[in-house]
Amino acid sequence: MVPDIQNSQEKLARFRRWSWFAGPLRKIIIWLPLTMLVLWTLGPFLISASVSFKEPAHVFSDASLIPDDPTLNAYARTIDRPGFQRALWNSVVIAFGSLILTLVVGVPAAYAFARYRFRGRHLLLMFSLLPMLVPKVGLMFPLFLLAVKVGGFDSRIFMILVFTGMLLPLAVWLLVGFFQAIPRELEEAAAVDGATQFAAIRTIILPLSIPALLTVAVLAFREAWNEFELVLALTQTANSRTLPYELYLMQDATGLADYPIQNAFALLTIVPLILVYLRIERYVAEGLLSGAVK
Repeated sequence: MVPDIQNSQEKLARFRRWSWFAGPLRKIIIWLPLTMLVLWTLGPFLISASVSFKEPAHVFSDASLIPDDPTLNAYARTIDRPGFQRALWNSVVIAFGSLILTLVVGVPAAYAFARYRFRGRHLLLMFSLLPMLVPKVGLMFPLFLLAVKVGGFDSRIFMILVFTGMLLPLAVWLLVGFFQAIPRELEEAAAVDGATQFAAIRTIILPLSIPALLTVAVLAFREAWNEFELVLALTQTANSRTLPYELYLMQDATGLADYPIQNAFALLTIVPLILVYLRIERYVAEGLLSGAVK
């Protein structure tokens, strides 16, 4: 009996020593990768923000992250640029147009795939993802020829149609998974109460699918807001250029590299999207997870 008690006490002592060591080790294993990820993600953003608050002559002479004499001159010059204002308006119109059209087309298509049983449904749903396998560089020339033939070159409406087609397959897949998770009994109960199918979709399906709808909306908005290659191929004048294209043109427009105004331009381009995403991040994560596993 006594040896057993001594063995138990020794095991308990070893466990306590290991627990004392394992606690800090576990924290290091968890927090070290997270810290490296945060630094890797925020590092370029902080450097860009630091440069945007400097004068062009102080970019290399003042190497500190916090400028000695910060100024908003770069932001004022960026906002006063006619190209920035016009590109901002074009980006807003194209992004919201793509968002709305993706939802208008994607919701009925996803509902049909989720609720109706027809021959070749799964095969058609799989084939709908094939356009996403084609690189954008490979689509630039065919879309350019199509835009010229149909009169859509240098047109915001044509770019809205193109961006919608690029994201629509992924949007349909996400919405199909979410719609399938909603019980049919809810729609059947609404039908018993006299509701039409359209009314059931409007009052039951759509309110319950808000996380998935927000996810699709954010993805569509981001796709159109950040697109550069297709805008480069489908536009010629400033009437349809978006913010990424205007930022690219600043390298030639300024003659010499004006790093503060370029970084201010980039920050003014991405900060609104980041703020909107942080506001609805929880719903976006829920929508992605639901569409993937259900």
